[in-house]
Amino acid sequence: MKLNIDDWKEFYLKNLYKIVMGNKFDKNKMTEDDPSVNFVSRVSYNNGVDTKVDYVEDVDPFDAGLVTVALGGSYLGSCFVQEEPFYTGQNVAVLKSVSDQMTFGVNIFISGLVRYESKMKYYAFGRELNTHINRDFSIKLPIQHNDDGTPLIDDSNKYSDEGYVPDWKWMENYIESLHYKPLITHNKSGQVPNLDVNKWEEFIVGKVFECSTTALSIKDELDEGDIPFISRTAENNGCDGYVNVSCEKITKGNCITIGAEGIYSFYQEDRFATGNKVYTLRCSLMNKYVALFLCSILNLEDYRYSYGRARVKSKLEKEIIKLPIQRNLDGTPYIDDTKKYSDEGYVPDWKFMENYIKALPYGDRV
Repeated sequence: MKLNIDDWKEFYLKNLYKIVMGNKFDKNKMTEDDPSVNFVSRVSYNNGVDTKVDYVEDVDPFDAGLVTVALGGSYLGSCFVQEEPFYTGQNVAVLKSVSDQMTFGVNIFISGLVRYESKMKYYAFGRELNTHINRDFSIKLPIQHNDDGTPLIDDSNKYSDEGYVPDWKWMENYIESLHYKPLITHNKSGQVPNLDVNKWEEFIVGKVFECSTTALSIKDELDEGDIPFISRTAENNGCDGYVNVSCEKITKGNCITIGAEGIYSFYQEDRFATGNKVYTLRCSLMNKYVALFLCSILNLEDYRYSYGRARVKSKLEKEIIKLPIQRNLDGTPYIDDTKKYSDEGYVPDWKFMENYIKALPYGDRV
């Protein structure tokens, strides 16, 4: 199905959903002795689910099927339909559909538009959604028509002041046309190795990785093609489209990329081209599982680059991160006399990182 947005009309989000604030729980104060409830925070990955936490006494989780929106932070506007009951962190709104015709597919369709409008109207201008989500946040949607092709008008003006009615069926059919099927996993949460970070050690990024700059290409000067163009965006795995570019401008894959202003790290499995100030991190034992683990660690450093600070190569190389380390059979740290990775001789436990990612729910689908 083709998207022809010329005839779409504008709808306020407050007319499509009942919008409430989430639990405002602090993840660091949540317990995880018997984690059974999804914890949704202001992240753009894993459907917004940051972790699982224990049930909070006298606080029922929000129902599955509701929509969550991050109201601030680097992932402002991250919007997802929750498939399981959940709690939320701070600055997350919860949306409940006002119509029974707003199916899971319809909510998936709308959530994509919320993310797009948030990026275009708010994130780009440093604005948060707190004061807008329940007031003037709007999206354009396809509308229902009469048999003669004229717009169907609802005299009650339930969804818009002009009486337009969103075409729920068209939106649902569009999502179904994408042949979307939920991912399934054979991994269980109980098989995930324990993360005992108290036994981890510090490493300097520039000593663990080979940090390099990449060949600059100007996207607007390139034709469309099949080479991923990695820019300083913090979304879509850093990919800002696909281009046709000369061989000398192509960077080989199996590395981590970080954009100076984007600040977030992503794993690039295949070859790619880059825009300005995009850096790569490489190490000899890197694979996609190890890289995904490392990206999560590197992205915990985002707070260092708030207020517009760029994550330039010279700063990146000096960052200190904590990683699991290899140990001897008696549990003592294995020490590498060459001190390749740290001045103390600690060696990152690459195998643990790989096995941890593989053991996660959906880790078998990576």
